[in-house]
Amino acid sequence: MNTLVEYEAARLEQLLESDPLAARMFMETMHMPLDVQDSILSEVSKLRRRDRNALAQVIEQHGISVLPDQISR
Repeated sequence: MNTLVEYEAARLEQLLESDPLAARMFMETMHMPLDVQDSILSEVSKLRRRDRNALAQVIEQHGISVLPDQISR
């Protein structure tokens, strides 16, 4: 997992707890299409335990990260 995905997951974790609309706006600034945002939020709502690592995995599954893993190695 690269640093960008870890940052995105950490930020989403904070925003989803405090302000779901701000989380949606953050994903918009990440240039995520609305259908991808919906899919991510749907998967996140099904998580038994919503932590940073779980969020990062969901983000990676949707191919949102701009930087591939190989760059950070």
